[in-house]
Amino acid sequence: MQGLKRVSVVLLGMRRTSSYQKGQWRSKILECSSHMKTDSQRCCTAVNKSSECSTDDRLKNPRVASLLEVTAGEGIRPIDLLDALEKSPELLNKSPLQWESCFKELKSYGFTHGDCFSMISQYPDLIALVESNGFRVSMTQWINCQLGYDNVVDLLAYCPHYLSVSGSELSRRIPLLYSLGRNGKNVTRLLKNCPSLLLGNWKDIEAKLDYVENVMKIDTKEENLSKCYLFNRTLDEIQTRHVFLQRAGIYVTPGKIKGTKLEQKQQPWSKNPRLGDITDTSEEVFISEVASHLTLEEFEVFRELYGEELNREDDSETVDSLSDHE
Repeated sequence: MQGLKRVSVVLLGMRRTSSYQKGQWRSKILECSSHMKTDSQRCCTAVNKSSECSTDDRLKNPRVASLLEVTAGEGIRPIDLLDALEKSPELLNKSPLQWESCFKELKSYGFTHGDCFSMISQYPDLIALVESNGFRVSMTQWINCQLGYDNVVDLLAYCPHYLSVSGSELSRRIPLLYSLGRNGKNVTRLLKNCPSLLLGNWKDIEAKLDYVENVMKIDTKEENLSKCYLFNRTLDEIQTRHVFLQRAGIYVTPGKIKGTKLEQKQQPWSKNPRLGDITDTSEEVFISEVASHLTLEEFEVFRELYGEELNREDDSETVDSLSDHE
């Protein structure tokens, strides 16, 4: 009950903030998103197979044995191949020659042995893409994006599903991303951190940027957006965290003050948490480190009540819109 009272005070005691608000390859890239948010943790399930198909039994499989021979020549450990086959059984349908050809083609573009295996494991269709010459076409399209060759190789090694993106989509989206990243290295970092930037609705992306710049009053030219996960959050999530901190007195909207650096540091907003602290943290860390004098229970109650507040605002705007058309 104490938590509810404190949240009610926060909600009622301060001013309300206005509410802001295609193909197989798209779903594949979205699946890759969770891999980009955290460091990859590999789980070698091959050694824990059931009695029906133990590791020893699989090693006796002629197809597995032939693939082990090919990948061993590329420096790939047997346990890693078995792990990849466990996660993507369709890889076993590819012949050793197809694997060899794929490795050879990828390495010709500067991908390492480890990169090649990781890319095939994550994106089994890559072997067919190489065979159909689609890989070369896609590489040419990515290189023409002027992100820098090494940056392109690094990005595609990290998320090979991007090779499925059409050239027309790249030509439309990459220039827009330059407005956020401002250089090739930052754009590739943005794409590694936030896959939705390449396939998401650009109006939604602009709405998040608009909220950060015009409501939170954060200078995105000084705040390197490529180093945070802002665009992995929904606008509602960003707004809820910001308003929670604002109404609790932890976040103060910056004003326009001209003066020395010392004078600027003396302003109340100089102690605001950084954008990354607001958008990149788990709820537990957000409460324990950013809103440390509040509790997770209070945040959960606030989120529910604030969600209702936003819904009322949306309903009111809808009624006003209908009235204007009558």
